[in-house]
This record gives sequence, C-alpha cells and structure tokens, in this order.
Amino acid sequence: MNDDRHAKTWLFVPAHRPELVRKALASAADGVMLDLEDAVPDECKEAARASLPEIPGRMRGRTWVRINGKATPWHADDVRAAIQSPGIQGMLCPKVEDAADLVAPAVLAARPGMAQGALVESALGVMRLFGILERVPDVGMVMFGGAEGADLMADLGCGWSIDGPELLHARQHTVLSARGFKQVALVDGVYARVDDTEGLARDTRLSRGLGFRARAVVHPGQIDVVHDIYAPTADETAWASEVVQAFEAAVDRGTAAIRLRGRLVDMAMYKAARRTLGKSDQ
Repeated sequence: MNDDRHAKTWLFVPAHRPELVRKALASAADGVMLDLEDAVPDECKEAARASLPEIPGRMRGRTWVRINGKATPWHADDVRAAIQSPGIQGMLCPKVEDAADLVAPAVLAARPGMAQGALVESALGVMRLFGILERVPDVGMVMFGGAEGADLMADLGCGWSIDGPELLHARQHTVLSARGFKQVALVDGVYARVDDTEGLARDTRLSRGLGFRARAVVHPGQIDVVHDIYAPTADETAWASEVVQAFEAAVDRGTAAIRLRGRLVDMAMYKAARRTLGKSDQ
C-alpha cells in the first residue's frame, strides 16, 4: 500500500518502547504512527528518536512518525532523524494552527518522497485548516485530534460523548476543509476507550457517515473493528456493481442518465460507485 489515502487504520505506538514497536509493525494496521510526542516522556525523547534509523520497512502498509512541535527543543532533531531514516515515509506535525507549524518544503525536499501531515487539535487549527492546505500543497494527511480528554476538547471547553454532538461541528469542518484537496488522506482521531469495542464501533460508524475513511487507533484490538466499518458493506458493493454495469451499458447506447430501481443514476453516481468498488482514486 503506497497511497496513504487507502489506509483505514493508523496504529499509534510510543517510539521508546521497542517491544510495542515490533508488535505494531507486525500488526494488521494499514499504517503505523511512531510517536515521539505526547506518548514519550521528556527523558526518553532522545532514545525514541535514536531508534528511528533502525525501523525496518513494512511488508504491508506505511510507517510515519509523529514529531514534536516547532515550539519544542526536540523538533529540529526529530525532523532530521525522520528524513535520515529509510523506514519512515512521513511525518505528522502536531498542534498545527498555521502553515509555519509544518515542515518547510525546502527541508522536506532533502528526502524525495517524504510525506507530511497536519494534526489539528485546537479551535484555531480546525478553523484555519483550509487556508493552511492552500498554502502548503504537499500536505498528504490531515488527522482530526478529537480524542476524549485531548487538546481539542480542552481548548473548546466542551464535553464528550459517543454520539459526538459536542465535537460534531469541528469534525465536519475538518472533513469539509480536507476534502477540497484530493491528495489528502483524511484520518479521524483516536477512540480512547480501548476496552469498549461497542463504543468504538458506534463512534466509527458516525465517523464513516461524516466522510472519514480512516482513523487512528491505539491498540491492535481496535484494528479489525475499524477496518470492517470503513469497508463498503455487501449491499453497498452489490449496488455499486449494478450501477457501474448499467451505466456503462447506457453510455454505450449514447445515454448518460438512466433510471435504475427507481433512482436516477448519472455520471456523479457512476463515479461514486466506482470509488466504492475501488476502481478509482478520485
């Protein structure tokens, strides 16, 4: 999997815990996010960073690293280490509120193919996201930092619930901003209640309904639940196949709009059906 937009799960793991890193790299997660930031105590930052060059490439999926922010004393060394580590394909920048919070294009150019992403976890970051993506076209991922008890919730002063009305506007605003940029992999935030499989499923169904097709996870036990929910259902796949076949047959007859089982099917619905079947990246 070379396109981060196809990933459905990003498994976070503290980079200073080699035993957990090994398990994460061997897991079924589409992407692994080695954490140098919040999950790593200050006294372990250097050791965590020093482990990056030894990270092997994965047989499946991609490996990114969440670096420390520009306001910290660790940022520059984190960026340098990530660029010099062949097993790392991307850097997630935390607490992004401005284009200046991202890695400068000139720095990123030192490693052709190195991707970067923006983690939005404040009111200002959410509201400014569209403008940031306009100014920095090489952003390949946007992650919504809406986990229970995390920075965005604290910044807004709001509560949290599984049904999510408290963060609904911020979540939708993030989707709307990121979807304007086709190269961006849009990733929902962590569901922090690790043992609550039912709650994870419920929250991920809401996430899917809002337009997310991937999310961060913090335990391998969350991976299968998330994969199953973000994948098209059997009914959705069957309908998409029917739409594609019927529409392509109609186009051969010179018609670009048809009625199928009581529904109008046009080019837009045809393209959506192809996306469901995985025939198009657009």
